[in-house]
Amino acid sequence: MSAQAKLAAALKKKPDDDDAPRPALPSTVPTSDRDTLKLRKGNLLGTATWEEMSEKLALNGKHDFTNLSETVAKMFGNVLANPQEPKYRKIRSSNPNFVAKVYSCKGAPELFTLAGFKDNIEPGFLILPEQADVKLLQQGLDALTAQEATRSESEEKKRKLDLEKAAKAREERAQKAREAANPAAFDAAAAAAQSSGAMVDEDEAMVDAIENFVAAHPEVAQGRALDSYDIERQVPGPGGSVVASVAASAGTKYFDYLAYMKRSEAGAWSVQKMEQA
Repeated sequence: MSAQAKLAAALKKKPDDDDAPRPALPSTVPTSDRDTLKLRKGNLLGTATWEEMSEKLALNGKHDFTNLSETVAKMFGNVLANPQEPKYRKIRSSNPNFVAKVYSCKGAPELFTLAGFKDNIEPGFLILPEQADVKLLQQGLDALTAQEATRSESEEKKRKLDLEKAAKAREERAQKAREAANPAAFDAAAAAAQSSGAMVDEDEAMVDAIENFVAAHPEVAQGRALDSYDIERQVPGPGGSVVASVAASAGTKYFDYLAYMKRSEAGAWSVQKMEQA
């Protein structure tokens, strides 16, 4: 059988073709929003929305957003305080300072457009017409304030998370130190220190001595602004001294030190030497 004959046979309608069930058609029952055109942002004219503008503002870094917010607050504030003054309603859009601090930021062009400024009245200028609703300027300032609050909240959450991570890391380091040390030797040293009056658990007094030592020897900090100290472990040192493992913090960063300390007969702690571990 030729190829053409095979094709004709395959296309030939079979007697039971009419009995085959037809596929179900989709339901044509109308819904309440059948004739509603849903647009998430903007509209058919392509104009920006406040939501879209806020999302773009969130993409700016902290420094850029701060410059943008402070400059716009002055510009919009001048118009709100002096609504009849023409000079506050006209901005040279090519001004290098304005471009660098404001208009080059993400979301800034949308912000000025939504606030009522026009870029098609006079070439090279953004102009707020006299008939513009100045309430939109306040809405723009409110949007910047809300954005700042959101940023501050996120930064605070990150700061707390960093502190929690740092504390966890310190505890893990201390746990490893305890596991690596010889418990029997440390217990014996602690008992000896107890009987001789060297109370190894006087962390607060020891920290005071460490703070005084670092203040008198700034080279120990190596230029870091150390603001707190935590004694993670103490072991016996030479000549009746105690070697304290110290975690010093500078903000959210931590640095490990070894402090060689002694306790006087009067009970006062002093640091003989302190070095980074």
